[in-house]
Amino acid sequence: MSPTRWVLPRALSLSLLAALIGAATASAQYYDPVLRSLDLSTGPGARSPRLLGMGGLSAVIRDRDARIDLWDFAGMPVGLASHDTTSTMDLRPGTSALSSARRLIAGRERQNLAARNNRTGFEAVYRNRDSGSSFGLVGRLDALRWDRPYASTIEVRQSLLHPEVMPVLGGTVPRFFSGHLAWAAHLRFRSESVEDQYREIVTNAAGEWIDQGGAQLRPPGEFTATKIDVNTSAYGVSTAYAVGKHSKFAMGIEHESNRIVALNDLPRSTSETQEQRPYWVGRTALVGAIGRTLQFGITGIGRLSDSEQDWRFTTSAGVGAEALTGRGNMLTREEKSSEMRAQARWSPGRAVFSGTLTTAAHKITIDPPNAGDPTSLNRFINTAFNRPNADTLGFPDSVVHEVSRRYAFGAGGGASYRFGRSTVGAEYHWLRDEHQSTLSGPGPRRVAWDVRLGLERPLGAQLKWRLGYVHRVVDEDDNTTLNEYVAQAASLGFGYAPTGARWSLESGYMFEFRNQDFGDPSDEHQSRQQLAVQLHWAL
Repeated sequence: MSPTRWVLPRALSLSLLAALIGAATASAQYYDPVLRSLDLSTGPGARSPRLLGMGGLSAVIRDRDARIDLWDFAGMPVGLASHDTTSTMDLRPGTSALSSARRLIAGRERQNLAARNNRTGFEAVYRNRDSGSSFGLVGRLDALRWDRPYASTIEVRQSLLHPEVMPVLGGTVPRFFSGHLAWAAHLRFRSESVEDQYREIVTNAAGEWIDQGGAQLRPPGEFTATKIDVNTSAYGVSTAYAVGKHSKFAMGIEHESNRIVALNDLPRSTSETQEQRPYWVGRTALVGAIGRTLQFGITGIGRLSDSEQDWRFTTSAGVGAEALTGRGNMLTREEKSSEMRAQARWSPGRAVFSGTLTTAAHKITIDPPNAGDPTSLNRFINTAFNRPNADTLGFPDSVVHEVSRRYAFGAGGGASYRFGRSTVGAEYHWLRDEHQSTLSGPGPRRVAWDVRLGLERPLGAQLKWRLGYVHRVVDEDDNTTLNEYVAQAASLGFGYAPTGARWSLESGYMFEFRNQDFGDPSDEHQSRQQLAVQLHWAL
């Protein structure tokens, strides 16, 4: 077997591990970070199938669902009321898929990654133009499954279900501030369920496949969690003040509570960890315009969290023997993170020029309980390891002090031009996402850049079609070699808006083919597909 044959699984495993560590920085979310690590998200243009059909352009196209405002750009609930002038309803179904396989001898293949994502988002907002009040309900129901090798003959299959709903109530403050001050209050409820299955890799004459119905196997250890449930509830308020005629400054604060339970329930043993993880989340944003041609926006978010994790374990020691049990403190965890995003868009006549900048800094500190704590997991491991008849247990590593950090920086820009009723655009994006830990050291340091081209042209008065192309280069870890990839993607989309109707339909589809940029490029082939649809009603 070639020494490069396991390069992609290793690189992707590092990316997924970093994503799961970074998932805590996304308010205990697993779904969004894993989706990004699989390169199945479309960034700021994820809300718009129109932009997906135009090659994923996200900065230079003025779009109804990708505006530089408090809702699309800053993600602040106070911006939901002013996002449109009438009541609206949006339904956004979509799906995406990923498959990666490596060539073996005699024409056979080995599949080393597979994933499928199904998602449905909705957004319903009632706006009263006379009073300035509004009520909205925003939510999503997503499912994700991804398979990857765990050993030479074993795969790990992970399934995730992600429902979320957020009611928002808002309006303007009457009698004071001349109607320039807006407010919003919101609740948010989310549930995430992650389930792991260990299965045999299916082998046949064509190759080795990880997304087939291989026999389910026992987990690799009694302490390895096979099911994680995250239940989230949050409440928050936000406010915005109109600065002049075209600009708004907004602030918001949210308190989020997460109950995280990880479980491994086997016929003779049960292990469980529990954590109540609270977050305080603060947001600020300034969006607006200078004159009629220049739009700008800058938004920042900060998160703080301090929590403890507990453990419980029990296993049968056999007939007539005393069961091995324990419970107590596992670790303490502290998190600090901040993110910033800025964009400027200049529109002189038919041309549009735009630039974007993003930064992120995350720090997570983990400490074990005090050495004298009789309930610590470390003490339990040391005691149980020397107990008779316990030598078949798969004990985890001891909990030690660890500091993990993430630094990300991205920039992009481009231009578009309108020829009559047709529009063409081009963008360049660059991203560096670096992780480091006191235990594992520096890395991975992911570096990626791409060039995107898009075209939109009417077909009559009611129909528009779009085309796009993307050239992408990805280095999964800039600190090492043999993990560089080159991708080519093409996209297609259609928009339909009947004359005089209050509804419209948008759709976009992108197909990407990716090869390794080392050795023989044909040794490995990856494919990614994304489909997005949007039904919009103006009520």
